[in-house]
Amino acid sequence: MQNKDFTGYVLVGGKSSRMGKDKALLEIGGKMFLENAIDALRPACASIKVVLNKSQTHFIEKIPDDVPHIFDHFEDRGAPGGIHAALMDSETEYAIVLAVDLQSVSGEAFRKLCEIAVESKDFAAIVPRQNDERLQPLCAIYRVKDCYLKLEEILTKNESASVKNFLEKINTKIVEAEILDENQNLFLNVNNRNEYKYLINTQR
Repeated sequence: MQNKDFTGYVLVGGKSSRMGKDKALLEIGGKMFLENAIDALRPACASIKVVLNKSQTHFIEKIPDDVPHIFDHFEDRGAPGGIHAALMDSETEYAIVLAVDLQSVSGEAFRKLCEIAVESKDFAAIVPRQNDERLQPLCAIYRVKDCYLKLEEILTKNESASVKNFLEKINTKIVEAEILDENQNLFLNVNNRNEYKYLINTQR
């Protein structure tokens, strides 16, 4: 069920240097990564936007007509810059962030994340933890009023700021991956051609 308190943001601003081409334009199951990411967010969000860097105007025409796009405010700052752009833009209580190369995340996982966010009023962020114990802040929910100014301050003061730096400064609720989905590849990250081939094989 779509929720008017959530806006979804697909982050596609990475340089894709290891892949050799823009990951958002890769295909699986006959659809672009970009389309799949948007579809995964649709069950949870009343609206969805795509976050680009300013060098990516070449594929604006690939974005579905009903999905607006925005640009990073802090350029070349990686994931923190993309999350900041989402928080800066959002007019809803929550911003859901999804990196375009996380192709195994389901709409059901986002639905559960949204439920947890609504029930967790004392937390600024709801962040999954992968089976390998790593946090996944690029498939997470952020409460805008608690996160936006803190992340902007971090990016303004520190040119090498990381998402880890940000999460350490806010009240973050950790959610185990198996609560969201039983898929062991839920947070499979596609950075190079071998990982892309593996993703394709897991979908067969």
